[in-house]
Amino acid sequence: MIATTLVQTDEASHAEGQHSDLPRGLRLVLSAAGAITSQALVVTAMLYYFGQVYTRTWFAHFGIDVGMLGYSIPDYVVRSVNGAYWPALLALLAAVALAGLRPIPILVAARTRRPRQTLRRWFVSVVTLGASLLAAVAAGIVLRAFLPAAMSRYLPLMLISGAALLGYAIALRMWYPVQLGPRRHRRRDRSTDLPWVTLLALLAIGVLGTMWSVGGYAADQADQDARTAELTHFADRPLVLLFSVDRLAIEGGASRVDPITVPDEKFRYVYSGLTLLSRTPDRYFLIPYDWKAKRDRVFIIGTSDNIRIDIARHP
Repeated sequence: MIATTLVQTDEASHAEGQHSDLPRGLRLVLSAAGAITSQALVVTAMLYYFGQVYTRTWFAHFGIDVGMLGYSIPDYVVRSVNGAYWPALLALLAAVALAGLRPIPILVAARTRRPRQTLRRWFVSVVTLGASLLAAVAAGIVLRAFLPAAMSRYLPLMLISGAALLGYAIALRMWYPVQLGPRRHRRRDRSTDLPWVTLLALLAIGVLGTMWSVGGYAADQADQDARTAELTHFADRPLVLLFSVDRLAIEGGASRVDPITVPDEKFRYVYSGLTLLSRTPDRYFLIPYDWKAKRDRVFIIGTSDNIRIDIARHP
């Protein structure tokens, strides 16, 4: 009985071992797919945020709540290019430059009489600077009500730099464990002893700093683009002729209304001097082409059989 049980147990263990290879391979595939999916979700969420900030700020210049436009997530992701393209390009160029400069500390240390001491001084300097930047940001957040508005542009950059420097310090400990490790563990390979909690915290800080910094840049860029569009009389947007059965309350700026006296014509009024600011499936957002902030209004026209919209290229 005991022998039979042992044989059955051994066979069960052997069968489990045979089938464990497939689940392990499947787990690896699922793990890779999960990592890619999670990164894609994070990137999409950040692009959505940047696009939403840019779009909300741009339309706020005209007094329009972006919720009235009914934009979807893909719409905001596409619009994020206006506010996130240049920061993303600068970040990639900086990453390439830093990757190329990576060997410099060890090369400089190797040319000195005490390379280990030189490298440790570099390590301490990096940690001190990174920690000081994070401490300064923490103080700035607490005292943000008393700081000038310009600091809102510098604090997120300081936050990103501080997190990057501390991450770089951890990388130095990985790359040069003998030189930077404690003397009693000089011969011990500590490259696998990663402080995962600290790394995850620094990564989260970097992501939040990026959203803070790029979000602020997107808002500033949107406000500048809206003002430029106003000054150039919306040269990149089409002009509109609005035909209506009934007289509408459209006036101000360069807009004008003319009656249509042609017999048997359905539409009795035509409005000109307008440009198309935006549209939804059921509404048109029209403004005079010489629209001025705090002077003119935005006209919201619902689609119906009583109006007709003709679009012409801006001269």
